Amino acid sequence: MKIVRDLLLVCITCILVSLSSEAAEWAQFRGADGSGISTEKDLPVSWSSENGILWAADLPGQANSSPVITKKRVDLTTQLQDGSLVVISLDRETGKVIWQVKLGAGKLDAKGPANLYSHRHNAATPTAVGDEGHTWAFFGSGHLACISAKTGDVVWQRDLVKDYGAYNITFGMGSSPRLWNDLLIVSCMTKGASYVVALDKSSGKQVWKHDRRYPAKDDGPDAYSTPALIKAGGKEQLVVVGSDHVNGYDPASGKVLWYSDGLAIDSPYGRVIASAIGSNGTIVATSANPGGGGLGHVLAVKAGKGNVSESGFAWKHAKTTPDCSTPIVLGDRVFMVTDNGIASCLKLNDGSVVWTKRLNIGTINASLVAGDGKIYVQGIDGKCAVVAADDNGEIISVNEVDGTFYATPAISDGVIYLRAYERIYAIKP
Repeated sequence: MKIVRDLLLVCITCILVSLSSEAAEWAQFRGADGSGISTEKDLPVSWSSENGILWAADLPGQANSSPVITKKRVDLTTQLQDGSLVVISLDRETGKVIWQVKLGAGKLDAKGPANLYSHRHNAATPTAVGDEGHTWAFFGSGHLACISAKTGDVVWQRDLVKDYGAYNITFGMGSSPRLWNDLLIVSCMTKGASYVVALDKSSGKQVWKHDRRYPAKDDGPDAYSTPALIKAGGKEQLVVVGSDHVNGYDPASGKVLWYSDGLAIDSPYGRVIASAIGSNGTIVATSANPGGGGLGHVLAVKAGKGNVSESGFAWKHAKTTPDCSTPIVLGDRVFMVTDNGIASCLKLNDGSVVWTKRLNIGTINASLVAGDGKIYVQGIDGKCAVVAADDNGEIISVNEVDGTFYATPAISDGVIYLRAYERIYAIKP
């Protein structure tokens, strides 16, 4: 009996060690569901270019795509000076390159000024998706590829512009794909082709496609938001935001479950970049008016059936609204930040303001991420504010590393990954 008991203890110990050694993943933009929330504890709160760095690695080219983290890898995309589209896989423990693959070249047919705000024309703005066997990379030029994580070989690739129509959007496609079970889902919102499509992740073949046409004059134009997976009505829904409409899909079939208008801004500069967020059936979406001298707004609706524009309307907020940065919902609070660094906390149930404060970290384009009761706000110039996710919003720390940061941070296994144009940092307490 003693021998059996000892063997059992050994087995249990081995299992626990194995489980503890498995690194947590952050394998899509803002995590698996797009909420930007990590359940981990003891995350870093203080670092600099000299302290708190597990490793840092220089990257070729420039890009705004965020890193995605699997158990053993850090995957990201970049675009070289000659236009080459590149996917890179790094060892998550050391930052060393495992493989690097070039997927041809892509040039954005963007309508915005060619030299002004050149970072917005980068084809490596969408974030990749990864799992243990593969990496799926999408570029703003419409190029989509599946790559073997073991060898770096291309498994399949598609040109969505060739297959579904040319993009007509100011700064090229910025929406990142979302992986749900065996489906890779891509959202495209433009003046031309405007759709949501689900592809078989193994083959790239189309499973379903919903052409997005709503009774709004400009639902497609200048919408760059990434689909999110939000639980509503007792099930997981794919929530997509266009320039005027936000709506929920059945991710398995592409069936439209509900939709709401109310996001449109009467301005030629109105646009949607942030993804939808939500909790307990309340969906929050944002739109912005960065060039017209006016403010955008935040819209909250209750998910339901059919057109919920009136029946599901919850509240609208039109002050200190985000443009690029996707907010965070934690419990019954909404946390968000403007591009010029004004952070605020709203009540989810009615949109009333709990607090507003200036972070003093410069311009912010990265989306918010959160974990361990803290919100991480990454500024373009390298400053990152750590803010308490409560009704006081204390600024816990402001940390700085070298680089230009448009990408959203990733959190995995106690490490925060910060991606600059040409460099990536792994931050650990």
